[in-house]
Amino acid sequence: MPQVNLPLDKQGKSKGFAMVQFEEPSSALAAFQTDGSTFQGRIIHILPGAAKREGLDEYAISKLPLKKQQLLRKKAEAASSSFTWNSLFMSQDAVNTAIAERLGVSKHELLDPTDASAAVKQAVAETTVIQEAKSYFAANGVNIEAFKSQQRGDTSILVKNIRNTSIEELRQLFEEHGTVLRVVMPPSGTIAIVQFAQPTQCRTAFARKAYSRFKDSVLFLEKGPKGLFVDKVAPPVDRPAGVQKTSVAELLARDDAEDQAEASSLYVRNLNFSTTTDGLTDAFKSLDGFVSAKVKTKTDPKRPGEVLSMGFGFCAFRTKEQAQAAQRVMDGFVLDAHKLGVKASHRGGDAAEEQRKQDLAKKASGLRTKLVIKNLPFETSKQEIRALFSTYGKLIALRIPKKFNHTSRGFAFAEFSTAKEALNAMNSLKDTHLLGRRLVIDFAEADEVDPEEQIKAMEKKMRGQANKVALQQLTGRGRTKVNIGNEDEDEA
Repeated sequence: MPQVNLPLDKQGKSKGFAMVQFEEPSSALAAFQTDGSTFQGRIIHILPGAAKREGLDEYAISKLPLKKQQLLRKKAEAASSSFTWNSLFMSQDAVNTAIAERLGVSKHELLDPTDASAAVKQAVAETTVIQEAKSYFAANGVNIEAFKSQQRGDTSILVKNIRNTSIEELRQLFEEHGTVLRVVMPPSGTIAIVQFAQPTQCRTAFARKAYSRFKDSVLFLEKGPKGLFVDKVAPPVDRPAGVQKTSVAELLARDDAEDQAEASSLYVRNLNFSTTTDGLTDAFKSLDGFVSAKVKTKTDPKRPGEVLSMGFGFCAFRTKEQAQAAQRVMDGFVLDAHKLGVKASHRGGDAAEEQRKQDLAKKASGLRTKLVIKNLPFETSKQEIRALFSTYGKLIALRIPKKFNHTSRGFAFAEFSTAKEALNAMNSLKDTHLLGRRLVIDFAEADEVDPEEQIKAMEKKMRGQANKVALQQLTGRGRTKVNIGNEDEDEA
């Protein structure tokens, strides 16, 4: 099956040419021989295509000025297929400007150069802006988990280093190169997401606007990660004169209504493990609009070929209203001596399983209160780390391993009073930079507190010492003092 690429203009119409790639050379040759044939009333002209150039032509770039070379390399790195740094990184100057404007003070008053905790204040300000941006993005249809992905998408752009601008100004700036579906910008105004209707329009806008001057700053652009938006916005269509076009807000509201209309399945929990799919079907089939029921199962490890119930299932109905009516009736219904819990399932059959995995993960980390902080600047002091992490919880211990010359090894251990405070500090500071370095935070390995394990470790150490003494006795000598050279010569 050949691949066809049809370039479009700013209005979403064809430019009059296309690129076709075949799997076999013989197929391409056969298509090339049809040059001059008629297609939809027009004579088509077929030319052999050149192979796609990968990367930059270093020889051609070397002839350009140094400033132009650096700009081309930055654009190529930003448009690469994978992320090489923190996608939520924001310019520290833009963050300080936003915080200073919010507090109604100048940046000089916000960051006093004589204050030893200036780096901590910058880190706290950056954390605050990042957390606000995440909350705003999540409330506007952005998948926050997508920022962890290393793959880039082809229809969205992350716009950074912006100051004193509005959503409409950004929309007008990027609409020069294609149809913009939406622009999402948090109240801090330090970062924005622009989504295009077509990948070609997104690539054109990225190539034209990357590192270009906008107002009093230079735009830093990155391709957005793959799967950035959890909802979809239909591209605008051309309407006859006199007909009002649908706004993006109306399209979002319409899409949300369609998603809610599709939410016609119920999640049934607390099932008896002896309850089968037939039993669940018999309990729900008398309800209006019932379609199907299924009990989730897993393979029995003790009896190959048989399955075990997982204690929950799903019931599907024709409409959302019928599912809601069934939920009101069956929530609390007793089936096989178990009181059922019935809730709406908006994400299909895997929603309950994902929730169960999340609950297990939270339970496993519920007793972990110690964090390991990596990638610390070597010049960071213990007081600065304590001031930064004490903002998000109560510290009961802080340790920075040292080298022989009493300098930091670049990591530290912080222990909080509760697991909730440790988790809050890790989630808040995992995208924060301290003195220009991004903090890498994770739960530290639990300390060994089993008495039997401690006794075994002590016995192992004692056996090692006994073997060392026995070896010294067999060789007939232990540690001896050796003098190198002649004492008389040294005196002379």
